[in-house]
Amino acid sequence: MSGIGSGEGFWNPIVWTLLALGVLGLAYALWLQGRRTYKRGTEQEEPFLSGERLPEEGSHIRGEHLYWGFVAGLRPLIETLRAFHTGFIGDYIGWLVVVLGVAILVVML
Repeated sequence: MSGIGSGEGFWNPIVWTLLALGVLGLAYALWLQGRRTYKRGTEQEEPFLSGERLPEEGSHIRGEHLYWGFVAGLRPLIETLRAFHTGFIGDYIGWLVVVLGVAILVVML
């Protein structure tokens, strides 16, 4: 089979399409092997939150309560990043240029 050889890899659209279809076929075959015990209208449709039953009223749980451990652990990093936040688009563009410059240097060297 002829394809495009770049020295870094091989590209043949027909081969890659067949490979993608094969992977999708394998995924579908695995899906067919799954359990068929799901029942609509039963307890299986209720939300699961750490094994707790949610009350009917006031059951809205905000994300900050679910991830408080991550936020508490990363608080020093968050506060450091918050100090850099100015809201001025020129600052963000400057950071983008600096990071891209460093990335280009790393790739070229």
